[in-house]
This record gives sequence, structure tokens and C-alpha cells, in this order.
Amino acid sequence: MTQVINVANFKGGVGKTTTTVMLSLLLSQKNNKVLLVDFDPQGNATDLLYYKTFEKAAPQKTIYQAIQDKDLTPAIHALTDNLHIIPAEGDLRNFPRLLARMFGRDYIKYGFLLDALLMPLKDDYDYIFIDVPPTISDFTDNAIVASDHIAIVMQTQEFSLGAAEDFIPYVNEVLEKFETDVNLLAAIPVLMKKGGRVDELILEEAKKMFKEKLTSSPIKIRERIKAWGLTGIRDEDMHDKEALDMYRGLAEEMSQRMEKFAMEEI
Repeated sequence: MTQVINVANFKGGVGKTTTTVMLSLLLSQKNNKVLLVDFDPQGNATDLLYYKTFEKAAPQKTIYQAIQDKDLTPAIHALTDNLHIIPAEGDLRNFPRLLARMFGRDYIKYGFLLDALLMPLKDDYDYIFIDVPPTISDFTDNAIVASDHIAIVMQTQEFSLGAAEDFIPYVNEVLEKFETDVNLLAAIPVLMKKGGRVDELILEEAKKMFKEKLTSSPIKIRERIKAWGLTGIRDEDMHDKEALDMYRGLAEEMSQRMEKFAMEEI
């Protein structure tokens, strides 16, 4: 059963895109077929994974062009046998205007376009990850409607925790508006400073808020992870391996959570 995951938060710069990319990459290395859909006009997932990690040339077709043609298949680019990406460029910023041209005032149809376009692809993948901008927008609405799971990424900062908390009622509003459902899979903490007093206090608040949804595999901010933004994801020295192992722990936990959910749905 294909599972579609949206890793999200209203606050930018919390590690959302990096987490999405790392989960996609590492789960593909566990013999899963994974598709990463870059649905953010900034194209940060495309930049990190497609250009910098796999050093690919400019794609012949991007997600916006594929949406215009109502067929995502020609925009799928293979990075490995198990990892594929639908890249985004700046033209995706025109998506809201495209919805208006396609559907006029039939606003309910706005939210279902991505879901409809992903449907023919589901038999080919175990996991589909969607990366979206940290905004209340047609992008986020479409991603929520298309997803089976939401995973919220939050840094151990008050503003980030608040944004994570605010995201829940927004998701509920979207689900009510479009009469659909989604599972809150996880809340993923990103620790700003290991052992920091503020980090520990906010982590305790997050435990009260999200309870069993809070992952036991937090991500710790490391200089090497920041460096990957320039070099692409590497596995060349001890610092790379430590960072990769940290994300592997998270990927394993997320996989177990999704397997449990799938078993409960049978």
C-alpha cells in the first residue's frame, strides 16, 4: 500500500525540507520505492537532492509544466533505481492562478488537483513524500488532501512550537472543507542545542502537546547538516556518518509508525 506523507510546519527554516529529503533518500536505501514531489516554488528539495547531491543537469520537465499537461509521469526523474523526484522551479508560483483558470469559482476542486494527478503513480511507489512551502496556501491544501500522513517538524524554539500547534487546527479546517481525512503520523523535534535548558523545556511542552506522536528520534542541529546545503548530502567522513545515522534512526521510526498504521487499516 502506497503511503503519501507531507512533512510540514507554518514556520520556515525548521528543517522541514532537509527532513523530507533525508527520509526519502534513506527509505529508498532500505529497498523501498520512493517518490519525492517538490511542491514548493522555492525548489529547495530539488536544489538539495537533484542538483547538489546527485549533480543532475536542469530537468527537461518540472512539476508545474506537468500539472499544466495534467500528467506528472513525464516530470519524474530517476536519481537511483529506488529514488525518484518530481522537481520544482520558480514557475510553480503560478499554480494558484492555474487553479483559477482551470476551475473558476469551483473552489472545492482547487484542493483535489494534486491528489488526482498522483493517483496513477501510486502503484509504482511504497512512499510518496510531498515538500510544500511553510504557508497557508493552495500548495499546502493540495498536499494535505493528497496525503495519508502529516508529520510536523518543529525546532525547540517557542515560535516553532507555536507554529506546530497552530498547524493542527489548520489541517482540521482543510479536512472539513474538502471532506477528507489524514493521519497525524508524528511530531519531529529538531534540537537547537543538545542539553540546552530552553530546548529541554520546550521539548517537555511538546511532549504534553503531542504525546505519543512525538518521535523518540530527535534531530540535533549539526554544522555538517548545514554544510550539506552547499555540498549536497555526502557520506565521506565521520561527521557525515554521524549525521546520516541520526536521520537513519528517524527513518526507521517513521517506517515503523507507517507499518503500524497500515496494519491497523487492514
